Amino acid sequence: MKNSHRSKNNVNTHGYTLIETIIIAAIISVLFIISVKGLYIAKANTDLSRTACQLEATLKNCQSLAMYTGNYYKIDFYPSLDRYRVYEEDEMIHDIKLSNINLHYTNFTSNKVYFNKKGTPSMGGTVTLKTGGNKTLYVIMTPVTGRTRISTTPPANW
Repeated sequence: MKNSHRSKNNVNTHGYTLIETIIIAAIISVLFIISVKGLYIAKANTDLSRTACQLEATLKNCQSLAMYTGNYYKIDFYPSLDRYRVYEEDEMIHDIKLSNINLHYTNFTSNKVYFNKKGTPSMGGTVTLKTGGNKTLYVIMTPVTGRTRISTTPPANW
């Protein structure tokens, strides 16, 4: 029969040593850092997709409004400021500042696109959007029809 009581000289072997605790803390810390970085990348990618969709919607909206109202619409892009502005005739109606996204480049002449009273764009072009991690999306508008799309690759004629 075993004695259920321990004497003062017996060592308790059911605890953790300091080294084991430090190793577990280090492993948890590394896993936490990796997951935070993954969340940051996921947020940046979501912001990029959202911004590209908003820009595509703005282009489509300007085209539709030009046809519906019979007014001219213009979008001015400011790559150095990461913003764009929408004008109806000569009056600014929207000033959009991109947050956490870089309006990297646009190949519209003078960084502007106009929609005439019939909704026809002044030209086709591409707007390049980037995250801080250099993931890129392209918002592409075709000439004449003004059809827009979002792509992960630049247009073939680039």
